[in-house]
Amino acid sequence: MFQFLNPAWWWAAASVAVPIAIHLWNKRPPRTVLVGSIRWLQPSESRKLSRLRLTQPWLLLLRCLLLVLLAVVLASPFWKHQVPAVPGKHAYLHPELLHSRYLPDIAATVDSLALKGWQVHRLQPGFPKLPLNVETSIQNFQADRLPADTTNAWAMLRVLNRSLPANAQAWLFTTNLLRHHRGELPTMRPGITWVPVSVPQTNTWLQEAYYTTSGQLLLRFGQSDGQNVTFSERRVPKPVAGQTISVPDAPAVRFTSHAAADSLTLLDGARNSLPLDKQPLRVLVRFSKLRQADVRYLRAALQTALDYKGIAYKLISSAETQPLPASAPSWVFWLTDELLAPFLARFPEKRLKTLQDAPTGDRIQKTESWLQIPGISQPVPLHQRTSAPEKVTADILWQDGVGNPMLTQEQDSLQTHYRFYSRFHPTWNDLSNNGHFPELLLRLLFPEETFWRTRFDTRTLLQEMEQPRAFTGSISENSPKTEEMLDLKPWLVALLAFLLGLERWLAGRRARINA
Repeated sequence: MFQFLNPAWWWAAASVAVPIAIHLWNKRPPRTVLVGSIRWLQPSESRKLSRLRLTQPWLLLLRCLLLVLLAVVLASPFWKHQVPAVPGKHAYLHPELLHSRYLPDIAATVDSLALKGWQVHRLQPGFPKLPLNVETSIQNFQADRLPADTTNAWAMLRVLNRSLPANAQAWLFTTNLLRHHRGELPTMRPGITWVPVSVPQTNTWLQEAYYTTSGQLLLRFGQSDGQNVTFSERRVPKPVAGQTISVPDAPAVRFTSHAAADSLTLLDGARNSLPLDKQPLRVLVRFSKLRQADVRYLRAALQTALDYKGIAYKLISSAETQPLPASAPSWVFWLTDELLAPFLARFPEKRLKTLQDAPTGDRIQKTESWLQIPGISQPVPLHQRTSAPEKVTADILWQDGVGNPMLTQEQDSLQTHYRFYSRFHPTWNDLSNNGHFPELLLRLLFPEETFWRTRFDTRTLLQEMEQPRAFTGSISENSPKTEEMLDLKPWLVALLAFLLGLERWLAGRRARINA
């Protein structure tokens, strides 16, 4: 069907009235007839007759056609018609499958699909295409070590469900590892085939390391197989620079000494590395005179938590009348109205963590609410608090009974800042009398390291979950067709040039005849 991009130019077709009017009103001049004598001419009645008549109809028609054709060209015509759609065929490979442990199992299948015209993509945001052809095999992209990849196959499948054309075909190659399939099990629309690649494997990694109060080095290992994840601890004497630490039932660990902090590297399994602080963990509690009672509760809970952890530490209490420590602590509990920023400015390169309680200047609100703290089933009674900003940009860790922020966390460059909108005193809340108080402080001091979930976990999907549910929705489509548009403008311009040349030739020929 014909369509026009600029149909407003059809008004230009009205210009055909101009040559018609000129043609009708442009009378030909009278001809002079030479005669020998007029004596024999009879007188006749003089009559004046004026009428309009067409003298060159074909030339007039050609000129009108030129103007109409020019209007059509300006309107930008094109011809749109439907053609049968060729189903797109795509194969998507999870980046982890390029590892040498997986790729040999699927290389022949992927190369065969590529030779049959299938487009092969990485299963990543943007779905980058792999340039496979007769000379380039998928084996060219194989690697023994790959950077850690956290691509979630379920999330990518949801994107493909929405973005692929209705008649497209797709094969989705992924591992069967649980860490590559996070979240809700998605549905799968027709045309998509999921191929989980299974390679039984176990993995061991170095989860944590620190010096204990007895001067030993504690190593915490994680181990995962297809069903379980377990953690184990080993204590070894303090190593020397360059030493390879051998522990029972675990891979060897290499100890490297550096100026600022030492490091440990696993020599087998995941081969990951961890930093190791040279100095004991330093915790500073800075307090004002009005909060001396708060410090007693806080120090008792901190000592309980740190002793349970077993890490070497130094707990420092400092009143605001005393000078601040010259060396940087690892943790600062700021129970005073002093400005914290000048103290932090002394250590711009230090990874400090700070916690500030409710300042004296803020209006105290009496309340009969409670603290909602994840991981604690029993609510902690809340008696007093200060108000939080209306729009909190930090992460909210604790809330009160109606959902208002009570403890927030905010990352600022190398430093992490916590804000507690109450205090560590029984008149403010019952934290100090709660048996979970040391446990809560332990979570703040040592947040759970979950990097292993997306890097080293080798647990696999359950057998009954290894196939996404079939897509039950309907896709409205009459037939697999697509539209194709043909621009007619170049052809009409060529026809316009031909007709213009023809008009000039006819007009010149007529002029020669009249002459």
